Amino acid sequence: MKNRFDLEQEISTLYSYSEQLSGISEGILEYNMSSEDVVNAIEGLRVMLNLHTQKMMDTLSQCFHLDQYRFDHPKQFHE
Repeated sequence: MKNRFDLEQEISTLYSYSEQLSGISEGILEYNMSSEDVVNAIEGLRVMLNLHTQKMMDTLSQCFHLDQYRFDHPKQFHE
């Protein structure tokens, strides 16, 4: 089961997405990225952020014993 330190680590990982966006900006301004490359880069970041958000929500649920991680969840009684 994950704890608050795992959640803090996952939150701090969000800074890497900021760095990646900075890289896209640099690519647009300094290297004349094509609009297709820009859209592909942004779409890739969108997918990665969605996956990271799902992971963070699962960690949050584990930290606070929500949803399937509840202590009284029926699934735990059948294991």
